[in-house]
Amino acid sequence: MLSHVLSTHTVVSRGYSSSLAESSTCYLQQLQQRYNLARELCVKDAERFSSSHVHAHFQPTSRDIFPNTELQLSKVRSYGFDYDYTLARYTDKLPETIYTMIRDVLVNKMLYPPGLKSLKYDNSFAIRGISYDRETGWLFKLDSNYNIAMDTVHYGREPLRDLEDVYSLHSGPHVAPDYVRNHLYHLNDIYSVPEATLLADIIQYFTEHGLSFHARYLAEDIRTAGEYIHKGDGISASPLHKTIMSNIGDYLNRAPELLHILETLKREGKRLFLLTNSGYDYVDTGLSYMFGTREWRDIFDVVIVSARKPSWYLSHRPFRLVPTRTGAKTARVQPWEQVDHFEDGQVYSGGNLMSFTGITGYADRNVMYFGDHLYSDLRDPTIQKGWFTGAIVSELKHELSVGQSSEYRQCVSYIQLIEKILKHSQQETRSEPYTQMSADDKEAFRQLLDAGRMERRLIRWKLRDFYNTNFGSVFRTDKNPSLFASKIKAFANVYTADLSNLGAYPSDYVFYPKRVTQAHESRIPEVDDLLDEILKI
Repeated sequence: MLSHVLSTHTVVSRGYSSSLAESSTCYLQQLQQRYNLARELCVKDAERFSSSHVHAHFQPTSRDIFPNTELQLSKVRSYGFDYDYTLARYTDKLPETIYTMIRDVLVNKMLYPPGLKSLKYDNSFAIRGISYDRETGWLFKLDSNYNIAMDTVHYGREPLRDLEDVYSLHSGPHVAPDYVRNHLYHLNDIYSVPEATLLADIIQYFTEHGLSFHARYLAEDIRTAGEYIHKGDGISASPLHKTIMSNIGDYLNRAPELLHILETLKREGKRLFLLTNSGYDYVDTGLSYMFGTREWRDIFDVVIVSARKPSWYLSHRPFRLVPTRTGAKTARVQPWEQVDHFEDGQVYSGGNLMSFTGITGYADRNVMYFGDHLYSDLRDPTIQKGWFTGAIVSELKHELSVGQSSEYRQCVSYIQLIEKILKHSQQETRSEPYTQMSADDKEAFRQLLDAGRMERRLIRWKLRDFYNTNFGSVFRTDKNPSLFASKIKAFANVYTADLSNLGAYPSDYVFYPKRVTQAHESRIPEVDDLLDEILKI
């Protein structure tokens, strides 16, 4: 441990000289002193990172909307919304129910061992955005460059003990594009978190009971069971939807403020549409409960259910009328009729993006669509039509609370100082005085550098554990964005923890993204101090 290595050395003042001394021992002493000072400033001075020392106007909250690109809300004329995990606010009971129902389908319908019925859902194991290797059975997180975060690799519920297996398979941590396409299953939506947990639990069960299996068949079976509970026979309500509708208060939170936000947009002249893969009865039951009214359809100009996203964006499937069992027009609904226009109060299913644009006349660059799924909701509308898109990422609430804790910021500052010290000290090994050091002193210096690297590794693990002890942050892998975060940046103009946050911004608000500093560019910390002075005025 670096703390043990440095425990016998005296901490020096902040004003130590950075010039190199002629004696070879100066390098060792100076590096030891720098380590000690980093600990003094970060680890031992917790008050420095308390909330009283934080710039309040720099602290994001879960009520904020975060831009990836510049976005002028005044340009948005039409707002569209997904239902599940966008308008619908599900309780923590839903993932547990999904886990249990898929498990039971595997046992009752697909001949899996009855002993699996003893498995219980653990909501602390998995996170969204991890990947499953259908050849090896490994679960892990990828960064934005498709490198495996090696401290996240799991087989079953256990961390993979021999990481050389990973390096051997991929000749390093990087996963080639062909391997990604053919063998990896990305768990990108919230529904997939209980699936990831069940994958790990079943692999753990099979391993402990000496049962042979193929990781690909297991993934396919869990996916098949998951599709069954979500879709059923495609005609009547699915098993999952039946369960939710029969116990609606257990699975959904009321959200009258969302109705108020939609009504405000409507009064401002915005056109609103609902576009969801869920069926009408399910959506009707949910929104009637959340909004406290059966007249929720009046708020939308167009309601489209059973859309089959993401194929909806590229298909040529026509729209169909949906019988809603309310109103005088319902008796005249003939679902097989051709739909060439949308009527107020009616509900439509299926369809496609081109027909939708042609019927509504919505200008592509004036449409903004909110959803939670990277591929079903966000990718194609922005790529195919240039719609503005907003991602609902509920995990932001947890991520922000962690990132703003004093202990976390303390660790981040400490690891950044250690990295700067290591970088500077390595530069010094290129100097002429260093080359004249004895072999023993050079070896001692290298050992001290290694001690710093080990300390850095330990802090990295601690930072990971702040978020999730198995896979870390949804958005980060050490210094790089996670693959999930990079896709959010690519497919969403803005992202936020909850759709209700839209109500805090006026209709002419302009979102400005942060300036991204490239590796070769200099950061200008003085800007923070200048802003402090300006805000005092």
